[in-house]
Amino acid sequence: MKFLTHAITAALFRIVGALLLLGVTATAVSAQSAPLPRAKPGAGENAINPAQNLLDVLPQILGAPPAGSAQDLPPVDANAGPAKAVLVAKLIEDGEPIPFGVVWRIYDQVPEESGTYPLVASGRGGDWSQTLQPGNYLVHASYGKASSTAVLRMAGDPVTETIILGAGGLRLQAQLTGDVTIPADKVKFRVSESNSETTDETLIVDGARPGLILPLNAGTYRVESKYGNANATVSADITVEEGKLTDATLYHRAAEVTLKLVNEPGGEAIANTKWTLLYPNGEVIAETVGAFPEYVLEEGDYAVVATHEDTPYNRNFSVEAGRNRDVEVLLQGQ
Repeated sequence: MKFLTHAITAALFRIVGALLLLGVTATAVSAQSAPLPRAKPGAGENAINPAQNLLDVLPQILGAPPAGSAQDLPPVDANAGPAKAVLVAKLIEDGEPIPFGVVWRIYDQVPEESGTYPLVASGRGGDWSQTLQPGNYLVHASYGKASSTAVLRMAGDPVTETIILGAGGLRLQAQLTGDVTIPADKVKFRVSESNSETTDETLIVDGARPGLILPLNAGTYRVESKYGNANATVSADITVEEGKLTDATLYHRAAEVTLKLVNEPGGEAIANTKWTLLYPNGEVIAETVGAFPEYVLEEGDYAVVATHEDTPYNRNFSVEAGRNRDVEVLLQGQ
């Protein structure tokens, strides 16, 4: 017996190269492939939204209406007894079975009156078994963000079937130009997938931290790296290949800046100051109140207005990539 497998990417959810050079911010992406390590236990725990019936999108998953899929299978003897189905997941056809971290769900192929498909059983692990009554079922396997759905026929005899996820892994890092590693707690990644027929993007994961391995279906993803709390953002298109771990590094041209309103150069920062950070054209980047706010800014020119006791004080300044600095605004007239 054979599974009819089809990878699900944009219809489901989450988590994430190749080589890219970004011209706008002079940002490069480097990538290399290596054998894919196993996910940690529980890696697929949140891969599916329990509130969503996966088979509501069955035509997109199988490429045909569910009724047609069921009719194409040979009839099952109604007198056959229950039997065990052993399910195995692999990243690629000739790869090793995934030992843990797979989320399994089995659905009945006969829809309810509402049109949804009842969940028969679910479990987690690597290889997973379930005793089933005779009939045709839909099996969904998810490993991180990689997933696949197949048709299972139970005719009274034990069955062992393998689902091929057609997946790879993506591990992201961020550095400053010059190969200076950015602290992990100051960077987060957003991964999305483009629709080949439209300009729409489907969000896969938001807020991923550096160094995590994201199991993903093979394909090309848009990865955005945000460094800090302001405008230091770069992005790249990264390709994930089946059965391979892709290491990708996104490079920022940015620096950390601390703003201070002072009576004299090198003086103490004055509290209760309202700050407005702007581009030279007057577009506001950020606003805050405090003695010495900190921002991560892309390389370029900026203006800042410090308002204290209803009096504004301003200064223009520049940011050089990798050169963290204090920007002091003098309290004039003191």
